[in-house]
Amino acid sequence: MCPDWRPQGRLISDQLFEVAHRDPGRELAVDPTSGRFSYSDVASQVERLVFGFRELGLGADDIVLLQLPNWLAFMVFHIALTAVGAISVNVPPGYREKEVGNILQVTKAKGLVVPESFQGYNYLALAGTLRSAHQNLHHVFVVGRGAPVPAEMISYQELISQHGEIPRNRGELAAFKPKPNALTVLSFTSGTTGAQKGAMLSSENLRAWNLGLAERYGLNRGERIFACSPIGHAVGFGHGLRMTLTLGASIVLLDRWDPARAIALIAEERCTFMAGATPFLMDLVNHPAVADYGNLPSLRLFLCGGASIPEQLMQDAREALPHTFVSPLWGMTECGGVTTCPFDAPAEKLHTTDGLACAGMELKVVDPDGQKLPPGRDGELLVRGPMVAAGYYHLPEVTAESFLADGFFHTGDQARIDQDGYIKITGRIKDLIIRGGVNISPVEIENVLFSHPRIANVAVVGMPDRRLGERVCAFVVLTRGESLELDEVQRWMAQAGVTKTKWPQRVEVVTELPITPSGKVKKFRLREMLVGAE
Repeated sequence: MCPDWRPQGRLISDQLFEVAHRDPGRELAVDPTSGRFSYSDVASQVERLVFGFRELGLGADDIVLLQLPNWLAFMVFHIALTAVGAISVNVPPGYREKEVGNILQVTKAKGLVVPESFQGYNYLALAGTLRSAHQNLHHVFVVGRGAPVPAEMISYQELISQHGEIPRNRGELAAFKPKPNALTVLSFTSGTTGAQKGAMLSSENLRAWNLGLAERYGLNRGERIFACSPIGHAVGFGHGLRMTLTLGASIVLLDRWDPARAIALIAEERCTFMAGATPFLMDLVNHPAVADYGNLPSLRLFLCGGASIPEQLMQDAREALPHTFVSPLWGMTECGGVTTCPFDAPAEKLHTTDGLACAGMELKVVDPDGQKLPPGRDGELLVRGPMVAAGYYHLPEVTAESFLADGFFHTGDQARIDQDGYIKITGRIKDLIIRGGVNISPVEIENVLFSHPRIANVAVVGMPDRRLGERVCAFVVLTRGESLELDEVQRWMAQAGVTKTKWPQRVEVVTELPITPSGKVKKFRLREMLVGAE
């Protein structure tokens, strides 16, 4: 049965309070840093925070940045902001003064939520610098171990403890409630091109992000969702935090990626579902502890997005995770996870495509003039449906270019659609390598190189060339202790039957690839490295 896409008039806070009332002891969150929490526990913290916000004058349409790791407090702040009609801006913990300052400048946010410290970094100093530089930033909330914070900042623990005696009648909360189609989240793109844009998302958009996945895979309140992707970014936020509350399920949080710890948590907490980037899948598949924990029998579904999944990795995953259905997940900050493979997808589709559109979503591939292309032809992928954001915050011209009047959104991804409706992403339009007037897809070359036994990871970009415009350059991360020369790479391409025009003509060995918080490679950084090396 297809999901009901009609507006429900429900917020994520409504769902929290309903489950807390119906089944108060039901476990909502496992946070290894602070313990286990029931729906009732979290509802109580949200209520206290709501009234704390109201006393501070925070309410409808006010903007607050959440720069927290995968801690329970992130969930509490987001739900409380939603309940009072304020707007959350999710900021990855790795952002520093420049990135956070840019977002503050664009949004004129009134509030910022930071950890006291995380992974050895002092966020109090960062927050103090930002507060001095941005006059609209009135409130800095600090989540820590309860130690005193600077006088101009507000301790989260103290704020909620001041509102322990809150009214039991939630009628007062209802007075703050916004409409479900109101702006509730600004989700800034991860910047694979170096430019950040804030996608405007409503509660209805975010609900739609997960309804199609729930319908396709039969997800329900019994799921135990493993959240290792940063919940300050689209995948972790949408298909981790929001998925949990949409289903009335439970979430297990991991605040820093450690494959050994992840494997142990998945096994010990009997996690059933996770969504994460390709590097997460790669690390699980290649870690010896997977076998020690019986190849994770509870993990029913892994949706892998953020970057193309090499076919070899999909095959390796079937051996290392035999109990887990691993599907590609294609999506964007502007529209959530739009395509996946259903359980009954043929193996060929599972290994070589990016899936079918979820219920309610429409796809088409167009040429540079906007004309729809037939199956099998490469062009730009456009999407339409209830998952798509309303546009970019305070960027009307860019919004008009990307979000068309007929509801279609220009993704900027090059793709093809086959006769069965499965899509294959062949690269970003801007990442295409144009060699002597011929378009070359980096994804095709990356898939071939990833299967080389000495290559642990790879990204392919175009390097400037006076005669041909561009040539192919491969940045490779090697397995430990190995080396690799250009002639060996070219022999591998020849053995794979790849035409010579697509062979890399330069190989750069690096210790790691620059990636966004969602696991996408920052190819603009690689191109900058090439220019700098000239």
